[in-house]
Amino acid sequence: MKNFSYEVRDGIAWVRFDSGGMNTLSRQAITELGALREELASVHEKTPLDGVVLQGNKHGLGAGANIGELMAATRRDLETLIDAGHEVLFAIEEGALPWLAVVDGYALGGIYELALACHGIIATPRSVLGFPEIRLNIFPGLGGTQRMPRRSGLVNPSDPMGGDAGFTAILQGKNFRAEQAAAIRMIDAVVPEGADLEAFAAEFLRNTLPTIDRTPPPDLANAEALRPMVLPMIEKATLGRPNPRAPYVALDVMIKGAGLPLRDAIRVERDAFIEVATSSEAKAGMRFFFTHQRVQKLPKELAGKVRPIEKVGVDGIDGYMGNAIGWLALQAGYRVVGHVPVAKFAGSVSEKLRAKYEKLVRRGKLSEEEAERRIASVEIVSENPAALADCDLVIEARVENRQAKCDFFRALGGVVKKDAIVSSNSSSMGPAVLAPAFAEGGGDPANFINLHFFSPAEHPMMQLVEVIRGEQTCDEAVATAHSFVRKINKTPVLLADGSPGFLVNAGLASYFEAAEEIFREGTPIEAIDAAIRKYVLPVGPFELGDQAGLDVAAGMYDTIAAVRPPKREPLVWKMRELGRFGVKSGGGYYDYEDGRKVRPWPGLEELVPDRGNRVAGEEEIVERCVRALYRTARDLCDRGIVGSEEEADLAFVLGIGFAMYLGGPIFYAKQHGWE
Repeated sequence: MKNFSYEVRDGIAWVRFDSGGMNTLSRQAITELGALREELASVHEKTPLDGVVLQGNKHGLGAGANIGELMAATRRDLETLIDAGHEVLFAIEEGALPWLAVVDGYALGGIYELALACHGIIATPRSVLGFPEIRLNIFPGLGGTQRMPRRSGLVNPSDPMGGDAGFTAILQGKNFRAEQAAAIRMIDAVVPEGADLEAFAAEFLRNTLPTIDRTPPPDLANAEALRPMVLPMIEKATLGRPNPRAPYVALDVMIKGAGLPLRDAIRVERDAFIEVATSSEAKAGMRFFFTHQRVQKLPKELAGKVRPIEKVGVDGIDGYMGNAIGWLALQAGYRVVGHVPVAKFAGSVSEKLRAKYEKLVRRGKLSEEEAERRIASVEIVSENPAALADCDLVIEARVENRQAKCDFFRALGGVVKKDAIVSSNSSSMGPAVLAPAFAEGGGDPANFINLHFFSPAEHPMMQLVEVIRGEQTCDEAVATAHSFVRKINKTPVLLADGSPGFLVNAGLASYFEAAEEIFREGTPIEAIDAAIRKYVLPVGPFELGDQAGLDVAAGMYDTIAAVRPPKREPLVWKMRELGRFGVKSGGGYYDYEDGRKVRPWPGLEELVPDRGNRVAGEEEIVERCVRALYRTARDLCDRGIVGSEEEADLAFVLGIGFAMYLGGPIFYAKQHGWE
């Protein structure tokens, strides 16, 4: 067998699940597991065993179903695969031989469903268990929606909000550490720290497992009454959108199954799972998963070319983005030299960083000693770029002004060490624009690259960093930049230079133009924003502009317009002239009070004297705005700016929150027959 092996010792069959890497419950693994169970049952008939202990490898039991097989499966293939899995799990669960699952690492998704079919589960303190499937727009399909609630209940009776239990674990895709899992009966025991794992497992199997009370939790009998408690949780997670279907279907399956015998309940789950898993939303989720995994790995051709980084220089650390980048580098363990163009702002930078660390200490996230150590690892310098001379990586993050950036790089080129990687966080100007200034100062343009972060860069949800390679950029610069982005827990998407605004901002420029045109024709901005919020993005185009800053957006348009002139003068240029920069100035497309949106700005219509009176419907608004994103993504893929359609879509999902269940602009276009 490729995945399983076993040996019998002291009356126990010790089964090892090891596929060589992270285990998944593939078609082959299911077939082998079924054959192994039959073999162990035969052994038990000849020489009675105390039971079976199922263990994994160094990663744990494993991380779910084989997503590649699910993604490629036809409906008939999926039915066959799921039915085979259920047959094996029922055979384990209903057999005479007790099985104990031992988790020492991961037990996620389908692997945790395998553990649930065993008669007991124990886990070491380092273990992580849960159901991440909802993040892929599917839900557990091997009995998880039925077996877990029969262990943990649907809600936590000690928490008035329901707490962590069956509903939250499955509908929110939460992962649980061993202690948390034990508290809600996802597992039966946590192996004491330092205990002999096999000795503990053998003792538990023989003496504790037979005594465990498996009386179903009382809330199963009243499942339907719990629906009103759970629906707001789903609506919050889905932003109130009518899709994705997965959490709503999963909720129905859990409620309906709670009142049925287990086999009948799992039949309900099986039929619903196949419907959802073969949907376009599920395909989009699995495609996203694979692409996300792929871009985080260093391309093979760059292997061995990463230069070591110990000290990171951040120019413009007094600004919002520069401060965030410096913070990310500090959190990742780098020493940081923060460069402030104007000396008087140096003190405020240190105060901001200290305030952030004091907040972490107050929240118990960091010790005072560690906070002081990290604060001591940052140096704030002003005016002279020579202070960045011994940095291994320098990131420029000053205002979006070509002259200011070029002046800095010209000065830096004469002082930075020869093998340092030098980058810009410009949102629209790539190496072709900025590297010549660096070279004029004496720097090597082969070491120049762009690292474009998205705001708010500090937020864990803002994952994307566009890594833009110029014509002269060397492999070592790309490899080192990629490695740095991964080290600060962001997701790199590699792009070629040649598109003002790169990928996401180039798409946004077209998207904003489409939204403006719909407004000019007569649709109110609040209706446009509402339609986009409902179906595609977490905020509408006019809300997004106000939040990002219309002065920043106008600067981006300046660069893009030099290459691709807009059909009309963008409204954002007029807003900049009027000093209406969005939330930060108290007014943009909307008026704001204390940072809260109050009303659409009444003066906006006056900026368009020839405005029409045609009001577009939701469907038209969504199509025209998404088509604008799609056209840009398609063009940049065709020109080789972005490596693949999947990477382009990933960037829009991570960068602006394009609904993952819709897959991204290109996936969406294909689903709607635009290609």
